[in-house]
Amino acid sequence: MEQKDWIVTLENVSKVFNKKIWAIKKVNLKIFRGEGVSVIGPNQSGKSVLGRLIASQIKNTGGILEYNFNQGNALSSIGFQFRQTTWPDGFKIKEIFNLYKEIFNINDKEWLDEIMFTFDITSRWNKVLNSCNTSWLQLFSIALAIIHKPELVVLDEVSSTIGIDFKVRILNFLKKYKENNNATFVIISPDDSTFHYLCNRVVVLDTGLIISDDYTDDWDKNINFETYSLQVMEAIVNKEVQVKPDPIFKPIIQNYEVHYNLFKEQYNKFLEINQEYENEPEIVEVKNINYYINELYNQLIAVSTTALNKKSIESLKGMIHQLITYMKKTKKAIWKIDSDLPYKKSIFIFLDKVVFFFFYLENTLMKIFKSNNILNYASEKTTSMTEKEISKLVLLKKKYIQEEIRLMKQENRIMKRLEKMK
Repeated sequence: MEQKDWIVTLENVSKVFNKKIWAIKKVNLKIFRGEGVSVIGPNQSGKSVLGRLIASQIKNTGGILEYNFNQGNALSSIGFQFRQTTWPDGFKIKEIFNLYKEIFNINDKEWLDEIMFTFDITSRWNKVLNSCNTSWLQLFSIALAIIHKPELVVLDEVSSTIGIDFKVRILNFLKKYKENNNATFVIISPDDSTFHYLCNRVVVLDTGLIISDDYTDDWDKNINFETYSLQVMEAIVNKEVQVKPDPIFKPIIQNYEVHYNLFKEQYNKFLEINQEYENEPEIVEVKNINYYINELYNQLIAVSTTALNKKSIESLKGMIHQLITYMKKTKKAIWKIDSDLPYKKSIFIFLDKVVFFFFYLENTLMKIFKSNNILNYASEKTTSMTEKEISKLVLLKKKYIQEEIRLMKQENRIMKRLEKMK
């Protein structure tokens, strides 16, 4: 199988405005050469911000964004369609077009003529920009984005208000350019025809998070882009979509699940034995332990699928500490209850069998969140880092995840041995 050549990769990339508005939250995305990627989602989901990040128009607040261009630099390799359609008073079409031609040192007359014909620039050559209608100015922005033959083209809007013959001419031109140059297109909120001509992949955003990433090859043959989009939006409205956990959190959550499942096995046996005493205060205390364990799991999932920050990590540390304290208090309290109670012995046996979970909380989970590394790996490292620091961060992250997986496997083996001994 032929390996794809990536052109841009985003690893845990976030964008925060005014130090509090998370527009993009820990996005992990790899885009390959020659692809046509559409980005869709509800209003205010972060689509345009993601497009601007990919096009290197704005800097990411956290995470790592890397390019793999043949031409070597972002200025010559990226074409970005500016959404604004207002220009300084008095500027003519020919002045802006010639300015871009000079900036990128474009001397290919045939190529320039093709752009001017396709986008109907010739007939407007001497017009003042602000006298042209908004729909055409959006198209003129596309012409300027592609004039220097970029490897990566990011389009924020392909006007749907122009005539169908004009639009087909432009889409055919863009499709031909994409195929002949193995160019990559990222298109924000394309309509059905634009998607059909240029895209083979759909990335869905909601509240700054990627909730879906699909290739059209995987679609049912009866589904088209419009149907797919409607289904996705309906799922978002009805809250039927689940965000995948952050890669850093994945081994942590898996580790927690291993321990929780073993705990649950002992807990269910305990409940079965003490079914007739389930409302007794001491039994309720044990049931509360299970409640807090489940709540901690839900909080781990919640934090893993939203933006990491000090507040959310402190909240997690507080919940872990609360659970450890509660388990200690419960064990002490059991010593003081009447020995004649028929369920006292079963509580002691249960707490003894789940001591591994207490050990895991105190010696593994709490230590992970006490370290500031969990924040550094996620969202609070900025793009002001040197290349050496970024490389070090990548290596540390890989080492961190490998260590988590190693610990998880080791604890699995210990638990299996304990089960066999029993």
